[in-house]
Amino acid sequence: PEACVIVFRYIFKETLKTQLSILLILLLIFTSQQFIRTLSKAADGSIPVSLIGQLMLLNIPYMGLLLLPISLFIAILFAHGRLYADSEMTVLRAIGVGPGYIMKVSLVLAFLTTAVAVTNTMWLAPMAREKQTQLLDEAKSDPLAVPLESGRFLSLDDGKLVAYVEDVQKSGRSLQRIFLLQHSDKPEEAAIVVASDGNLTTDEKGIPWVTLNNGKRYAGTPPTTEFSVAEFTQYKAQIQRKDIEPSSRKSGAIPSQQLYHSTDTKEIAEWQWRIALPLSIPILTLIAVPMAMVNPRQGRYAKLLPAVLLYLSYFLLLSAGESAVEKGQLPAMPGLYLQPLLFTLFLAVPMNIANTRLWQRIRLFWHKEKC
Repeated sequence: PEACVIVFRYIFKETLKTQLSILLILLLIFTSQQFIRTLSKAADGSIPVSLIGQLMLLNIPYMGLLLLPISLFIAILFAHGRLYADSEMTVLRAIGVGPGYIMKVSLVLAFLTTAVAVTNTMWLAPMAREKQTQLLDEAKSDPLAVPLESGRFLSLDDGKLVAYVEDVQKSGRSLQRIFLLQHSDKPEEAAIVVASDGNLTTDEKGIPWVTLNNGKRYAGTPPTTEFSVAEFTQYKAQIQRKDIEPSSRKSGAIPSQQLYHSTDTKEIAEWQWRIALPLSIPILTLIAVPMAMVNPRQGRYAKLLPAVLLYLSYFLLLSAGESAVEKGQLPAMPGLYLQPLLFTLFLAVPMNIANTRLWQRIRLFWHKEKC
């Protein structure tokens, strides 16, 4: 028993350490790609710069949907492959630790990963998606969400107001040499405002105000030459928040409890997707453990390429199934549960039976009869 505990800890620790390393590396890669896309949107003014950090953090649970299964799958191939390549598994088998015990250790880690994946797919990822949508809607309705920049024209209020500020200081609050062009459906209400300086402030109720100092307002009806000029020492106006319709909630942001009772095909597909992702972890573990068995002469990465191709085919079929259920081309039952079932029956079960004593006896008996 003590030897079994030592072996359990060793294999579990090696696999878990490899899994966390792979998960961190994949997170860094995908987070970097997402950061570049988010940064480009912030550069063209689609989203405020202040939201970049929050959006990146809220995107991590969504990336974890696919990264958790693949991290464990590759970790088993790497960690177990190294043990086989270094003949450590041969030594373990000599002391009575067979493939069955290795599978038990791997399944313990698989069920722990599955528990984390269930929490993520059922609650964390939908909440993060919903929070992302709320932040973007608030940014769209806030006229000051996209900060002013020096020497750049900015269209406000759906193009009814065009602003140009020559110099912006103190985090976008202090403005120097301001030009405003006010459009209107009525030509007589169009105007040009020029001011030497100004500032943006927010009162105690959170309402934004703009104050212009030492300026002039030119109003008239083109193409006539009749214009009125009004000089002011200080001009203060409230900036109205834009009235926008809330963005339609994507299926990925819908709470799981609501999806469970839904009859809509798109929401049924999303619910089954959230079930199938955690379910794939123990199934892929049953496939990865026997695939990690390599001959020391082959090297630890001998079966990495076919294993990765197998993993990709699994998730491509799962993704295609989700699209088919969503469009009504595949019935809701079995729906996305068909792919895990097929992989279990035609891959996981045969690959594990081949390592059992019963199968070895059947093969030995078959060869004797053949001779």
